[in-house]
Order: sequence, then structure tokens, then C-alpha cells
Amino acid sequence: MENRIIFIGDKLTIEFFSAFNIETIFSNSVEETEKILNQININEIGCIFITEEVFDEKKFMKYVNLKKMVVIPSLKSREKKGIKIINELIKKATGLKGE
Repeated sequence: MENRIIFIGDKLTIEFFSAFNIETIFSNSVEETEKILNQININEIGCIFITEEVFDEKKFMKYVNLKKMVVIPSLKSREKKGIKIINELIKKATGLKGE
């Protein structure tokens, strides 16, 4: 089967991607996202883009480590989790030391 690309997050942030016929799944909480991920066959997934307010590092970091999930900034959240995780991945990839 083809590798699917999925966007998971709040409607305001990810609805735009559905205009390009990209699979979007709306979620408003970490718990709701956990249920969604439990129903997905991860072997069919190329990448999951997930907004930071429905991402939980303890629960979903395994997907990031498998290179199956990318946390993206959301239009709602002010936590900047997505940016922090992307910065950490860049540091690891380039061999830079943390600050």
C-alpha cells in the first residue's frame, strides 16, 4: 500500500491541507489523538504531521523517533513545542551540542 501522509490537529490549523486532497484528521486533545493513532496502521504511514497542542512528548515521541511524525506549530498554541522538537532534531542531525 502507498505511504499515507496525514495531518492531525485542530481544524483551524490543518483544514487548509484538505484543499490539496491531503488526509486530515481533526483532534482537539491528546486523548483523542491517542485513540486516532491506535487505529492507524503505522506501517502504511509515510509521515504524520501533528499540531503541537494535541502532541504529548511522553506518549508520541516513539513516532518521532521512528521518523514517522513531525510536530508542527499550531495557530492556537503559544507553547512552541513543535519548534523546540524541530530544533532538537536539527541539533542531533548536525551534531551540535545543546545549549
